[in-house]
Amino acid sequence: MAVELHPEKYDFREYKEFHVNSIRFDQAVRNICTQNACGQYGKNHMCPPAIKDIREWEKEILSYKNAMIVTKVYQTKNKFDMKSMFEGIADFQKTLIRLKEDLADEFPDKRVLLLGAGSCFICKKCTYADGEPCRFPEKAFPSIEACGVDVMSLSKSAGVRYNNGENTVTYIGVVLY
Repeated sequence: MAVELHPEKYDFREYKEFHVNSIRFDQAVRNICTQNACGQYGKNHMCPPAIKDIREWEKEILSYKNAMIVTKVYQTKNKFDMKSMFEGIADFQKTLIRLKEDLADEFPDKRVLLLGAGSCFICKKCTYADGEPCRFPEKAFPSIEACGVDVMSLSKSAGVRYNNGENTVTYIGVVLY
């Protein structure tokens, strides 16, 4: 099944299909989450330790036949412009949610898994820390890195740019179907 993404609808910089078996899993990537650099470790349903371990993700991800990598690039004032970076990732996640909903409508009998960038931002405060279930499990998705996927290696093997120049930030997502 080929998926037509209509790039003008999603404004992706790049999108390419790639072979699922080219995905490299690395526990060291997943371990970055435990260092809690983003502040979401143990606070978000889509972040460790709430999600499956790397071997379970590897088994699930490799069970898909098709994969597509998508990117969006956002301008920043400089490399310390966190406001633009957060605005960019919020827009990217909204775009991925829209894509996931469109694919579910177009292919209701097909399994679709989305992997995004960063932790889930759907809710202002995730219910995980309160021991409550996720409010939007049909929209939520984990980051590529939380699943132990080496994003730099993946972008290189898929032929998309990881770095798009000075004063930009590139967000990368993966669609498995």
